[in-house]
Amino acid sequence: MLLLPFLLSAAQERATVVKLTVKHDGQERPAPDHVTLSFDSHSLQIPVHQGKFEVPPEVVGARKVAFAADVEGDRVRITGIFGRKFLYEDWTLLLAEKDYGQGYQWILQKAKHAEIRSSCILEFEPTDEGEGTAVFVPHCRTKPQ
Repeated sequence: MLLLPFLLSAAQERATVVKLTVKHDGQERPAPDHVTLSFDSHSLQIPVHQGKFEVPPEVVGARKVAFAADVEGDRVRITGIFGRKFLYEDWTLLLAEKDYGQGYQWILQKAKHAEIRSSCILEFEPTDEGEGTAVFVPHCRTKPQ
């Protein structure tokens, strides 16, 4: 427990790199060419190269961050991400039209009345042996205006 504040402090001093994988109906798709991270009345447009984007230290230290990207003709926006989640170096953004598939039956329990077509799942996985987390986000997908 005492090590966690030290690790967070060290991570906040340097940028981290997040690998972003996008899957739509179980099939891997190209990552967006950039992502937008908004926090504390700041907004940063960050390029994505070969599926990876660099996260500035101030994002990791932010309380809440909004993530936005244009993916497969949809605008994806996820709000309320804790800045510490950017320490997870492997993210998977799952999109589906009707069903997320076998491994995501827990979504059906949480989202009995959610419209799958407008929702997404964001998985956060560490590159070490630590445990990852996932979040189901209803209404995260819209068509750009």
